[in-house]
Amino acid sequence: MAQGLHREELNRPFILDTAGTRQLYFDLRAVQSSMRLEEPDALVTAYAQKMMAFLLFNRAPRHILMIGLGGGSLVKFCHRHLQGTRLTVVEIDPDIIELREWFHIPADDERLRVILGDGAEFVRRGDWTADILLIDAFDRGGVAPSLAADDFYAQAFR
Repeated sequence: MAQGLHREELNRPFILDTAGTRQLYFDLRAVQSSMRLEEPDALVTAYAQKMMAFLLFNRAPRHILMIGLGGGSLVKFCHRHLQGTRLTVVEIDPDIIELREWFHIPADDERLRVILGDGAEFVRRGDWTADILLIDAFDRGGVAPSLAADDFYAQAFR
């Protein structure tokens, strides 16, 4: 595996642990997600902290829909601190969902459901309601192209 890492030929996401931190990568160019091993529910990155800014306007959402699971920083934080909130996460990559336990993402329960599927298609179907929609879906190339389209945001707004 280290040889594949060096040549950047991996086709799957991978984890590196260093100095008390676990990080999720798609390639060696950028960290996709970061977690403190001693405090797995903490929001480590400024990006994840800023994603929670919606709490300034809605401190107790009934339902949050998240597009993209990654290392689960947002879902773990919400699951721990928003006890009255139902959480639905749509993740397109089964390899990411497979890493769920490595990032201490809680198992599905009456409040949390992780769905394997295309988040853009899920939103376009329109058979959902949520107080908050968090879009945090990246692939090796950056923001998932299907989520960078005007029609996606129009449907999300509806």
